[in-house]
Amino acid sequence: MVRDLRGLRFAVAVLALSVAGLVGCNKNQSLALVGGRPVEASALDGNPLALLPKGPLILYRLDAARLFASSFGRNVSALTATLLPIGPESNFVPARDVQRITGAVYAMQGADFCAVLQGNFDVVRIRAAAAARAQTPGGAPLVRTEYAGNEIFTVANLGFVLLTPRAILSGNETGMRRALDRLRYGRIDHELPAWMHTILNDERAAFGVVSDMSGQPAVAAAQGDLPFVAGLRYVRVLGNFEAPGSNIVGTLTYGDGDAAVQGAEQLRNVARLNYVLGVFSAFGFGGRPPELTVALAGRDVGFATSLDGSMVGFLIDMASQLTRSL
Repeated sequence: MVRDLRGLRFAVAVLALSVAGLVGCNKNQSLALVGGRPVEASALDGNPLALLPKGPLILYRLDAARLFASSFGRNVSALTATLLPIGPESNFVPARDVQRITGAVYAMQGADFCAVLQGNFDVVRIRAAAAARAQTPGGAPLVRTEYAGNEIFTVANLGFVLLTPRAILSGNETGMRRALDRLRYGRIDHELPAWMHTILNDERAAFGVVSDMSGQPAVAAAQGDLPFVAGLRYVRVLGNFEAPGSNIVGTLTYGDGDAAVQGAEQLRNVARLNYVLGVFSAFGFGGRPPELTVALAGRDVGFATSLDGSMVGFLIDMASQLTRSL
């Protein structure tokens, strides 16, 4: 249960900020191996969802360019350095090179995650620096291992795999290996319900988050700390990075009307939950949790909230600390 709660706590941080991410690599810049056969990189560059393992707890899409352009760019650069631990010798500048992140959080062996970073990457320089085991910004060397015909470069349990000049995979080792398994066995497809595509592809929002929590053990284990997840089935969230910091709207869909009524009541009280207050205190945030506007409609509970700049910066830093602890 402790491991499940830890996974859900990481997921909460991702919901609040929704950033983490990267995927696989072949030594050839223009080709990638799928099912043991080389394919053009362009077949993978525009299809990040197909590279992510199935069965995620949470899926998210982030417009990285908008986030880096916000007042939180410094915080995000620190988080990116945790996920992609390479230095200036790699000709990598997150705010310049990363345009979009599509990722997922899993409850595989505890808390696992991986994400595809899309943008423009100097594959030759990055791979040369990684292969030379250049020191990371944190001072630790990269460790090279091989899996499914690809090179994985890691620091502790976090790392990345170069895929193409426009796509990189990152995450913890379990998440990355499951993503590489999709390439190894040629499973480059994705079967998501239409409502998930609608949220993830809504370019009006800076980020979108979806979740099918039906039958997820981590969700059942977390009901003691987060009562509003009891009976919760689906999550839809959209947000931006505009004044006062970030504005978020979402819908929680429950299994039946009674569960929705209970969920709405618990969500209205979320700021007073000992779990939420305990997490904030543990990470040194002294401000008040944000207020929620909650509306009930049948099995759906809609909510909206605005986060001030200090809260957004805190959540980004919290996600970075949680990521390093995996």
